[in-house]
Amino acid sequence: MQPKLEKVFSNYYSSIAVKREITPFMDYPLHYHPEFEIIFVEKSYGIRLMGNHIGNFSDGDLMFISPNLPHVWKNDNDFYQDNKNLFVDVYVIHFREDALKEGFFDLPEFEHFKKLFLAGQQGMLIKGADKQKIVELIKNVYGSSGFDRLVFFLKTLDTIAKTDDYELLSNQGFTNSLSNADSERINKVMNFLMNNYNREIELDEIASLVNLNKSSFCRYFKYRTHKTCSQFLNEIRVAHACKLLVNSNKTISEICYEIGYNNISHFNRQFKLITGLTAGAYVKKYLKTL
Repeated sequence: MQPKLEKVFSNYYSSIAVKREITPFMDYPLHYHPEFEIIFVEKSYGIRLMGNHIGNFSDGDLMFISPNLPHVWKNDNDFYQDNKNLFVDVYVIHFREDALKEGFFDLPEFEHFKKLFLAGQQGMLIKGADKQKIVELIKNVYGSSGFDRLVFFLKTLDTIAKTDDYELLSNQGFTNSLSNADSERINKVMNFLMNNYNREIELDEIASLVNLNKSSFCRYFKYRTHKTCSQFLNEIRVAHACKLLVNSNKTISEICYEIGYNNISHFNRQFKLITGLTAGAYVKKYLKTL
């Protein structure tokens, strides 16, 4: 996609940028930056885009992201309805590879970081027993300063680099290599699809948002996302279906129509194509993990 280049605030007194954001909702557009990013979602849920990956995120998500990988977190619509019971609480650490000193991460003691930095190019979702330890270290980084912050930061990287329970989200090699000139255009399309996925959408309607005819828009969208608009929309719908299947008592048929499909057979085909499972098998797999 054509994401916006995010300029990460740097503190003169620290080699890394650390923040905790408590906001009503996530309002970043699709973006990328030359810094590495560690993000822990204490509280929030919605849809996550990471390179060419589309999926759900929720409370407790922990990720490591290498530079220039386009990404965005978009809350569910409930967050934008002035619901006082819903809010976002996230911890974020940004750092450059040369933040401490040129060649610092090339020291032999940090050899295992190379694998981590490579994995982060796909977006690394951290799971398992190590996650809670990493979360506590992130909070220690946020709550400290000076030398102590640096020590906690290196311990955080070390623990992430040594964990073996994680999922890589995006395809390998999917980094931003395009100009940022029309980032507002592609973000407008993305936001429209994420806000209107649950109804029938005509291609003309989407193309008109960015002042293109249908054929020009299809070429434009495919070139920048590596997906057709239909594929993109189906992945958003199926991500919402996955959430409803495990968090509601609705039937598969009810979910099918709620997320914008008007044909149960088409829904079943798209669900299996995207997840590799039928909707029923997906629920059974989820229940086994509880």
